[in-house]
Amino acid sequence: MTFLVANSDLTDQVECPVVRDDISRHTPPAVESRPGVVELLLHDQQRLNTLLRDEHCQRELLPRLLAVAITGFAVYGVVVTAILNVWRSQSGYWLPTAPAAFWNDASVANLGLAYSLGLIAAHGICLPSFYFYGLLAGIKITMLGVAAHAVKSMAAGAVALIGFLPIYVALALTSVVFPQGAHWQSSTAAIGLALPLLAGIVGATSLYEGFVSLADTMTSRRCVSRECFLRRLILAWTGCVAFVVPVMIYSLWHFFSNLSGHVG
Repeated sequence: MTFLVANSDLTDQVECPVVRDDISRHTPPAVESRPGVVELLLHDQQRLNTLLRDEHCQRELLPRLLAVAITGFAVYGVVVTAILNVWRSQSGYWLPTAPAAFWNDASVANLGLAYSLGLIAAHGICLPSFYFYGLLAGIKITMLGVAAHAVKSMAAGAVALIGFLPIYVALALTSVVFPQGAHWQSSTAAIGLALPLLAGIVGATSLYEGFVSLADTMTSRRCVSRECFLRRLILAWTGCVAFVVPVMIYSLWHFFSNLSGHVG
C-alpha cells in the first residue's frame, strides 16, 4: 500500500511506501487522497509525521518542506521591509540599532535574506546535537530523518507566520494612516521583527509532537523508561535553537548590511 503526496505548488506527485502497521496506527481513513504539503501542515500533521518515517518520503518531502519555509520567510521579509521603509520615507524613522534594509539601494533584500538563511543556518548548527539526542534517548532515526523533522518545524513556523502577517500589516498601517510618534513605531517595528520567533513556537510544537511520536520505535521496555527522557531532550534542543536563531539572524543582517555598503 502506498501514499501519494503532492506539493500544492508542483504538479508532480510522490509515491511513498509506508509500513502497513504504521498506516493502521497513525493514519485516518481515505488515505488515497493526495493532499499537498501545506495542507498536511495545516490539517493533518499526524499523517505527515507518518510519511516522514519512510526514508523515500523523507527525500521527496524535505526539499518541498524547505521550499515552503523559504517562501514563507521571503514573503515576510518583503512585507516587513516595505513597512519599515514606508515609515522611513514618511517620518525619517528607522529602528535604532537595526542594520540597513533600504528599498532604494543594494540593502533592500537584507532582512529577508537574514531571516531565511539565519533560520536554516541555526537549525543546521544544532542538527548534530538533535541527532545525538535522538540516539541517546534510544529512538531509531537517521540524520536524514532528523533533518526532515527539523525542516518540517521550519515549514510549520513559516505557514503560521503567513497567517500572522495580515494582522501585523493591519496594525502597522494604523501608524501610517494615523501617525502616533516614534514610540509607537518603535514598538510596532519590534513586534514585526519578533513575529518569526512567535511563529517559531508553532514550529517547535510541530517538532516536539513529531519527534515524540517516534518513541514507539523503541522497545516496549525501553519506551517506558526513556519516553520522558526523550521529551526533556527535545525541549532542551528547542531551547538551544531558540537561543541560536536570534543571534544568527542579527549577525547575518549586520553582515549583509556591511556588504551592501552600510558600515555600522
